[in-house]
Amino acid sequence: MIRHQPPSDWVVYVVVIGVSLATLLGKHLVMKGDEPIEQAIKEDIETIENEIEEIEEKIEDKIS
Repeated sequence: MIRHQPPSDWVVYVVVIGVSLATLLGKHLVMKGDEPIEQAIKEDIETIENEIEEIEEKIEDKIS
């Protein structure tokens, strides 16, 4: 039997992070309901864009 060196740490980190992200995305989509995936993601992106715009407006108000 030939022994191989175990994978380096970064491989394990990539696998763990990938599985975690996939799990979180799956849970998020389950909570969204029966919407198509593209529509759910587009709505999330629009929500994030609106929140960024609100933050930018607050920053501009404080600077002015």
